[in-house]
Amino acid sequence: MDPRAEERIVLESIYTSEEINITDDYKIQFRLLALWVGTPGTLESFVVNITWPLDYPYIPPIIDFNEFCNLNMPRVLQESLLSELNEIASQNVGESHTFTLIEHLRDNFETYAQQIRDAKKRPKERAFESVVAEDMEAKKGKKDTALTKAQKRRQINRFDSDGNLPRGWNWVDVIKHLRQTGVQGDSTS
Repeated sequence: MDPRAEERIVLESIYTSEEINITDDYKIQFRLLALWVGTPGTLESFVVNITWPLDYPYIPPIIDFNEFCNLNMPRVLQESLLSELNEIASQNVGESHTFTLIEHLRDNFETYAQQIRDAKKRPKERAFESVVAEDMEAKKGKKDTALTKAQKRRQINRFDSDGNLPRGWNWVDVIKHLRQTGVQGDSTS
């Protein structure tokens, strides 16, 4: 019997169909879900893809995190996980080791979830710090320019005694406007 088929049977007996999915061409999709979250794509969950080549287990499997629901994982964490898993796979060449890879992920899941949470907090903190810095720069750089006496006089004359603009200050003089644009004749003949 093919060693891949044997390992497939073993993995399907150990893990539920919600955790693992193995296709006929030996592509494994394992979902690591936090018990308190429970759905892929949420903050503390991710999916690992493991593909068994024809000569598996005598050559290491192909491991990746290329799934839409892994967008919440920082690239640095994905790369460190890939290096860890590839190292474990290279140490266990010659024997079935997908179970070992999955258990390594499950054992260290709390650490990975904490790293994901920390990475999600960092951009918010950076954004807050940058907004505060921009406000400080705006306050420092914003200086009131001194108005000349003529500018002050025009500003005072523009407003009435209550500080409001007079009625009709933004009205359009219709006759003046029509003189400038020209009257367009009716083409109804």
